[in-house]
Amino acid sequence: MKHTLYILTIVFGLWSCNNQVTEKKAERNLMDTLQTVSVGKQKQNIYIQDKSQYDQIFIQGLANYNEPIKLINNYILTDQDTTFFPNDLELNKKTTFRGINDSAKFTLTVTRTNLTNLNYDFQILDKNDKIVETKSGKAILGSMFFLASEVDEDDLTGNAYGSSEYSDKSNGCWLAIRIGIGLDDNGKQRATLSYNCEDENKKTIDLDEYPILRTE
Repeated sequence: MKHTLYILTIVFGLWSCNNQVTEKKAERNLMDTLQTVSVGKQKQNIYIQDKSQYDQIFIQGLANYNEPIKLINNYILTDQDTTFFPNDLELNKKTTFRGINDSAKFTLTVTRTNLTNLNYDFQILDKNDKIVETKSGKAILGSMFFLASEVDEDDLTGNAYGSSEYSDKSNGCWLAIRIGIGLDDNGKQRATLSYNCEDENKKTIDLDEYPILRTE
């Protein structure tokens, strides 16, 4: 009789362990399914009227936003809020910004090609107008621009002003271009730049000390 009870105890213990393992697997499968559905639902919550107006990197960045988003014409609609895309730069028109300090001259030329992208050329020249640094590429508007504008300080007046940031990230480095919203007191557009690399040894452009660039 004792032998029979012992065998039954072992059998019940093994059944209980297997049942717990099965339940845990089922729970994990359910969580994976829910996560997949959640991700799929999140992607479906982004409506895009015309994909040609937005860089794919910009669209991918919107996946981090948990509310439905609609991209229509020149604005983005989130819940009940409507935010227009930056239009301080005319579409398909070159705009040149310049600045100078004690040791160098800075020239930035940008062209907005759609609602999110800027093609840019940037040069640093010495006092003798010799090019000491140059960089060109495509900069993309930050995906979360609609949450709040960036804030910069005018180096001539000390007043704060809003700006829109576009960035070019490649080879572990990123160049950020901020285009001022509106004009300064003299009717000029403003731009600022920053440049950083994950590996400081790759950093070739030094923008620690430079003036705000303005249109002529």
